[in-house]
Amino acid sequence: MKSQAALLLAAFLPGLALADQPPSLQKTQAALAAAQQAEAAHEQAAAAARAKQDQDAANAALLAEAQVQAAAKLRDLEEQTGGAADAYADLQAQQQQAADILKQNEAALAALLPVMQRISSQPAATLLANPSAPRDSVRGILIVQGIAADIQRRAAAVQTQSQAVTHLMDMMSDQQKRLFAAVATQQQAEDALTAQINAAKAAEAADEDIQAREAAAAVAADANVRDLTGMVQKLTATPQPAAPAIPASMPSISGNAPVAGRIIQAFGANTVAGPATGVTYRAAPGARVAAPCTGPVQFAGPFQSYGQLIILDCGQDNLFVLSGMDRLDVTAGQRVARGQPVGEMAAFDPKSPAKQPELYVELRKNGTPIDPNSR
Repeated sequence: MKSQAALLLAAFLPGLALADQPPSLQKTQAALAAAQQAEAAHEQAAAAARAKQDQDAANAALLAEAQVQAAAKLRDLEEQTGGAADAYADLQAQQQQAADILKQNEAALAALLPVMQRISSQPAATLLANPSAPRDSVRGILIVQGIAADIQRRAAAVQTQSQAVTHLMDMMSDQQKRLFAAVATQQQAEDALTAQINAAKAAEAADEDIQAREAAAAVAADANVRDLTGMVQKLTATPQPAAPAIPASMPSISGNAPVAGRIIQAFGANTVAGPATGVTYRAAPGARVAAPCTGPVQFAGPFQSYGQLIILDCGQDNLFVLSGMDRLDVTAGQRVARGQPVGEMAAFDPKSPAKQPELYVELRKNGTPIDPNSR
């Protein structure tokens, strides 16, 4: 802004100086010739800037479409990663349950085995050590036989549970390999998409700098030409027609979820704070989040305890709020297309396989929450 203001002042200063005294015809004609040369040069620069702007718009549309297609292909990998994480967590729970039962049976055997070992090694001495009536001796023998049967049953259970634990451990190892392979494949696709997004951002930033410089030069040239040619004749400016407005996409996520995963809390569900004003998804680890509509980003960044948050203007007083992301791919003021990647959920954590990231989605019409799946 300061550089543009300086250029504008520099453009108007010659006119102010000339206004102090009436210029001669010769000086006016010389100034007019110089102004015409400057005007021609700046018209060429303005034309080049407009052509570059049109090319940038076309490239941005192509890049947005490419990102939408890449995100759609990535969704399948994210679904596989989410399913593998669920399966691994389920196997882990089964293995823990089997291990607990095994410990219980081992503890029961540990209490009974010393007694049975003594009886089996010296049965006569054991009975003589505590002489009793024949009836009591018979009862004792029956009890011993019952204990032996219980030991045999528990020993068989221990063997079965040991085999089950071993089998589950093998299944967990295989599932872990599949999970890590799915995560690695997904990460490769994520890296490729991230590189594409970063390249698009870098090109866009460079183009914005060029456009800003060309726009400032065009403004300065126009002001200078107006001032100098105004001393000879009045310059009639023809305003450029405004670009047609881009219609906003219909704001809805019905049939096209913004992230790979499943709904764990629907709109209007009972919560501690009252009916839910949005939809919560349990997302696949590392899943990309897609824009639910076309429009400008009003806010993008961390917000309190909601993680990375985006507010997207869908037009017609409709705003989408997306929160819970680990990383963002867009910035405030950027215009995005429906389906374009805007952020990424947290990656898979081997230390907490059952814990998966959650994405909160809320749609507001004139400030009032409405069901984003209602259309």
